[in-house]
Amino acid sequence: MDKKLIEFRKDLVSGDWVLVSSTLQKKPVFFDHVDSKPLPKSKCPFENPQKASHGEVLLWLPKRGKNDFKNWWLQVLKNRYPVIETNKVCSPVYKKNIFEFTPGSGFQELVIMRDHGRHFGLMNKEEIELILEAYTIRYHALCLEPCVEYILILHNAGPRAGASVPHPHSQIFAIPIIPPDVSRSLVGAVNYFQKNRRCVHCDMLKWETKKKERIIYQNDSFTALAPYASKVAYEVRIFPKKHEARFEMVDQEQKSDLAEAMRAVFSRIYKNLKNPDYNFFIHTAPPKESGKSHYHWHMEILPRVAVWGGLELGAGIEVVKISPEETAKLLRK
Repeated sequence: MDKKLIEFRKDLVSGDWVLVSSTLQKKPVFFDHVDSKPLPKSKCPFENPQKASHGEVLLWLPKRGKNDFKNWWLQVLKNRYPVIETNKVCSPVYKKNIFEFTPGSGFQELVIMRDHGRHFGLMNKEEIELILEAYTIRYHALCLEPCVEYILILHNAGPRAGASVPHPHSQIFAIPIIPPDVSRSLVGAVNYFQKNRRCVHCDMLKWETKKKERIIYQNDSFTALAPYASKVAYEVRIFPKKHEARFEMVDQEQKSDLAEAMRAVFSRIYKNLKNPDYNFFIHTAPPKESGKSHYHWHMEILPRVAVWGGLELGAGIEVVKISPEETAKLLRK
């Protein structure tokens, strides 16, 4: 394979986009293997990003009451080992024989938290609120880039979740395509709205709030629940109670409530599931689409406690070994 190959390629049958990126071959991994303990803090490249030559700081935030860089709580930097190439020139979709592709360009940023061993379940509300502040600031900045069709905020924790560095960090991808999973979600929401003239997520939240058997946590602005058709064991989703298509539109009061909801959920995952690896990401309407009537942004949290087998990979049918009802009962504790 060409070592410089970075392309989004379109599947001829499904129409889904996949990213082919040989840059991952050069990316260092700071776990010996999936079941090992992480390498020591002294070798962590995120402990002192400037010493590790990570380049320009795009954003930094201190803890409340501090205003100097030595007291930074988080830094946002360009990813030193990106799977996509930074490119402000918009590229068309090209044809190659019967296939389609477009260069794998966009923006990939790291949101690095200060404390080396702090799982989200060990952070306090103020710390999580600062992380959410960074997410929204960078989201608004990347929205201004003309070639960006979608912005995905995600967090990988642990080797089973795909993290290569044990130090807590999130990533922000701004890419020139709509990801397949997001596209299917958008299409499903549009179809439900056209049929019922209501938001599918609002209807789901109304039903779940009434029944309460899959509700995990609620406050004034947010509801955390185990989805009826969970994709993995112990999956949790956090939805704003008020209908809103766009994550970046959250106000300060909502950020505070979302931080509290995340603190409650992640602390329970940490304690009750014994600190599993996990992924979380935010699904929101694309920057160039309003999605105002039919879409409802939300956060999905996926603990990595199982390995996919042939049924999941061959048929696309996820096998979940604990019911969402049992998940909610456990995580309400």
